[in-house]
Amino acid sequence: MEENENLNNNNQTSTNGLAIAGFIVSLCSLIINFGGIVGLVGTILSGVGLSQVKIKGKGKGLAIAGLIIGIVSIVYGIYSIINLANTLNTLNITF
Repeated sequence: MEENENLNNNNQTSTNGLAIAGFIVSLCSLIINFGGIVGLVGTILSGVGLSQVKIKGKGKGLAIAGLIIGIVSIVYGIYSIINLANTLNTLNITF
């Protein structure tokens, strides 16, 4: 009987896995960007994790941090693509 109570208490205080995953993927997107795609995945994971955290669980801070980092990574990815296109245009390289 005591084991069931301990298991229920652990489930209520555990950190949301999607919030953790979103934060980690968003952090990785700062290094491995691929035009903002990795940041988009981190943002989606963090958003879903945040919506689950609102219902129950912990990890709201991780989810919000993952959202912010992911959005910054997406903006940087778009900036990088535009900058690459301008550079190729300056060098008269076409696809």
